[in-house]
This record gives sequence, C-alpha cells and structure tokens, in this order.
Amino acid sequence: MALPPLTHHEILALVEPFSRRGRHVDVAASDRAGRRIAFRPLEHAGDGGAPVLRETLWLECASRRSHRLVRVLHDVASGAEATLRVDGTDLAAMLAQVEAVDPHSHFVRGPGWVIALSHDLEPARGALRRVLTLGEARLDGLTLRLRPSNVAGMPADLELVAAPGLQLDLPEDLLAVLGWAWRRLTRKSDGWRSLVRLARWEPQRSRDAERKLQRAAEHLARTLAEPPAAFHDRLLRARWGVTVRRALPLALAVAALAASPLLLYLELSDDSMWRMVIFNAPPLLMVAFFSLHEMPRFEIPPRPRRPTAASWRAAPDAPH
Repeated sequence: MALPPLTHHEILALVEPFSRRGRHVDVAASDRAGRRIAFRPLEHAGDGGAPVLRETLWLECASRRSHRLVRVLHDVASGAEATLRVDGTDLAAMLAQVEAVDPHSHFVRGPGWVIALSHDLEPARGALRRVLTLGEARLDGLTLRLRPSNVAGMPADLELVAAPGLQLDLPEDLLAVLGWAWRRLTRKSDGWRSLVRLARWEPQRSRDAERKLQRAAEHLARTLAEPPAAFHDRLLRARWGVTVRRALPLALAVAALAASPLLLYLELSDDSMWRMVIFNAPPLLMVAFFSLHEMPRFEIPPRPRRPTAASWRAAPDAPH
C-alpha cells in the first residue's frame, strides 16, 4: 500500500536534525508525493587546487520507520557523479555518517582520466563500511562503467560507451590483455560489454574492483593515445595469451573426446578408484559446469593481427 504524500508537519519533523547542521530544504526540488526531500546544494573546494564538487542531498522516506539518505556529488570539471547511500532510522546518525566520508575520496584522477566511485554504507561488525555499487571512469570521449554483482563470487559487469558521434574500432582483447580476470569485449548497439572477476567477499571485493577500474582507466588512456599498431607491438605476448585462454574450453573438450577411446584398453579392477572416477565423470562434469559463475565459450579464437589503421577511429561508413 502506497504511503500518502508528506505533510508539512512531517517534513518539519524529519528535517529538524538537518536544520541543526545548517542544511536547508530545497522546496522546489523536493517531491512530496514521492516522499523525497531535497536540500539546498553545497560546494566543496579541495585543498591544493582540487576541483570543485557540488553536493546534492536527498532524504527518501519510503516508509514511516526506515529512511534512506543519498548524497550526490557532481565533479564540475569532468561532469562525473558519485553517490553515497545509507539506510536507517536515526536521521541525525545517518547525516553524521554521510558527512564523515570525505567528498573528494569518491574521485580518483590521473593523466587523461577521472574515476567516480559510488558506495553504500553497510553495517559490518558494529561499524559501517563502504561497499562499491558503481565505478565510472571518464576518458577522452569514452566512459567505462564497472558494476559489481550483489552475488558473492559473480564477476562484475563492464560497460564501455563512446561519446555521441565518436565511432571507434576496438579489438576484442583490448581489456583481456590485462590478465586472467578480464574477459573479451563484445560489441553491442550502444557500446561494448565485458566481465571482470573480483575478490569474493567484502571488503576485499570493493577494493579489488576499485583497483581494477583504475588499472583499466590507465590502460585505456595510454592505449587510445597511441596508434593501434603500438598496442599490438607492446602487448603482443599478452594478446597471444588471451588467444590461448579463449581456446582452452574447446581444447579441453576435444582432448576429452579424443582420450575416451583409450579407456577401452585400460585394465582396471572392479574396486579401482580410477574406475569409479571414470564412470562417474559425466555427472561430476555436469556439477562442475553448473557451479561455474561464467558460461564457458567453445570457440576457435582469431590470432592477433597487427592493425594497419593509423587511428582507433572507425571509418564513417564502417559497420557497427
């Protein structure tokens, strides 16, 4: 059952802890029917010439007893945005928890790129920890988004999107050359998709995701700043490694089929452990298959070729 719109008296009671902290309601931006209260934006200027961050604070009252406080930080220089969310019942404590997190800690910067990190504050052993919900890296004309799965052990989704009007011809192993945790790029109508494996449990999972996103941003900034042929020459061994990894599922399946006739020539006793393993191999393989977090691909991958194009930009009439 939907709750009625916030009344004037309810708003006054809810914002009292915020008023004590100098936070004032933005009546025009608030949504009484949607039970969302907006506060007037603030600006945070960093030390040493750090970019200005514009903060917007929202209080969402989906129920009468539980609330959600959302802080949205907008980096004026790059346009990147990061959010911080916390759920609870004590509004004064929730505001103190949000204000205790340095706004500039949500942003990581490097030559040619900036990363915005969005988190949820979740309870853990009597305290709160920051759990990454979205990481977004902005480069020259490209946006790379990393979304960790809520299921432990599942890989994170990667989304690479080019700015409107920018057409790029990117190789499938552009990110896979970074190591075993990375998967090939798949071309979609609105960009590219990929996966990356992360640590299984928090807090290592969020830290691992942030490190890998930064590594990907550094890799993309360097790679796209040089000709495609330089990417091939510099990472030729890694590209061949990706080809071998992609061929492994098919190679293992072919090897298993090729070895199966040899079992007829093995003389194993009825109580042999190897005999039990061999005859129970099909169900064991099925259990192993369904326990995987990723579907294996059976393919013959193309070998790495040295690009001949002078730029990563695709021709205007190139198919996408």
